Amino acid sequence: MTDAEILTLVDRLERCLLGKEEFHHRDHVTVAVAYLYAADLETSMDRMRSSLKRFAAHHGVTGLYHETLTRFWLLQVEKSMDRMLCLEESVRKARETFNDKNLVFQYYSRARIESREAKETWLVPDVREL
Repeated sequence: MTDAEILTLVDRLERCLLGKEEFHHRDHVTVAVAYLYAADLETSMDRMRSSLKRFAAHHGVTGLYHETLTRFWLLQVEKSMDRMLCLEESVRKARETFNDKNLVFQYYSRARIESREAKETWLVPDVREL
């Protein structure tokens, strides 16, 4: 993806111009890189939370936002980022590194990650430390 394509994706998410079926795992990773590229972890987390909740509300989907998954993926991306790389290269690397959504199960049991508590608040992993 080019810088323009990355920023367009972020803009389309934030303005709810994507259909709910148009926003996939790789897009979450892309937006995470863009947010982290521009700000620290907590600011990026706040922005991601706000964007995802607005997107879900726009599409009338309740229970879509998941706090633990959102923070888990932001932490994974943040820890692997090389800020010496340009945005395009950072996105390419993150999309390759985190293309498997099931990575989360190396850290969380299915019961813990699927719990209501995990959706509403940040829970630390119960299988393996981050």
